[in-house]
Amino acid sequence: MVQVERHQIDETSLRELVETLRTRAESLESMDKLVSSLKKEAEHHHRLTDSLKHGLELVQQIVEEREAFFSLSLDMLCIATTSGYFHKVNRAFERTLGYTQEELLSRSFLELVHPEDLEKTQQEVEKLRMGIDTISFDNRYQHKDGGYRWLNWTTPAPIPGSNFLYAVARDVTEQRQRDERTLYLASHDDLTGLANRWRFNEELKASFARLKRHPNRQFAVLVLDLDQFKPINDTYGHQAGDIVLRAIGERLNAIKRETDVLCRLGGDEFALLAPDADITEAGMIAERMRKEIIRPISIGDADVIVDVSIGIALAEENTSDANTLLKLADEAMYEAKRIKTNTARPARHEFSSHIHVF
Repeated sequence: MVQVERHQIDETSLRELVETLRTRAESLESMDKLVSSLKKEAEHHHRLTDSLKHGLELVQQIVEEREAFFSLSLDMLCIATTSGYFHKVNRAFERTLGYTQEELLSRSFLELVHPEDLEKTQQEVEKLRMGIDTISFDNRYQHKDGGYRWLNWTTPAPIPGSNFLYAVARDVTEQRQRDERTLYLASHDDLTGLANRWRFNEELKASFARLKRHPNRQFAVLVLDLDQFKPINDTYGHQAGDIVLRAIGERLNAIKRETDVLCRLGGDEFALLAPDADITEAGMIAERMRKEIIRPISIGDADVIVDVSIGIALAEENTSDANTLLKLADEAMYEAKRIKTNTARPARHEFSSHIHVF
């Protein structure tokens, strides 16, 4: 009986031991799974940490490259606000305008804009606020020395909700000066600095266009040809002749009305376009011009005197075109020269309703 009970106890203990072992085994298996899971999670965190570290290094590299590009760029780069202030500028701004970065950031960029360009610059900023890109916009910015530099701007409109402008500018001052010089040479006489024949013809065409719109706005054309000029070239040389032509150009330019267009047609021939002039006023202009021309001109060791023949043609509502008017004035000038030769004295002579000679 005792043996049976002991056997039962041993069997119960064994079952409990087995159950305990099973429980511990399950617990260990769970622990292994948890440890494995934790290891995987740790590895994931390590990979995430490495990835984040690499990402931060890449971002830092991009920032450094951007800063290097921003700082070393030959183009003028800036970040500005739509309220009119620089937020950041690169060294090219300092080199071009002469101000330090601190000086540029402490004032509104509109303060540096040339007064004549201020309104159109404000309009361009307003267009940017409205989402319209700025493409190749020119204006003048004041240099620290007081002069002005022409800048050409390209600025994308800010993204919605942003007040920042990212702009690129280039100094185009020399290009503008070359263009202006080229335009000047194309429209002016090299020797006298007066308008040339091309410019005079353009002004004549514009005057006829105005005459069509306002038939009562007549105007006059005066053609001048110097007398006794050839002997100066023959006696003293072409350099002396050039001195005479320049002197006459300066004298005539000094007495013309502000609205008049004075031109050297070529050789010793000049022309004047006199807007809103009737025959009386045109005659008075011709007399003033002649008085200036006949004054002695110094060519170094000698003084020379030249005279002038002047023809006048009036443009009125029924006048056909610029070429016809200029031809009429030219014919009147030659008539004046003929009369002067025949009478051996300066004379004024009227021979038609539109053509007058002096």
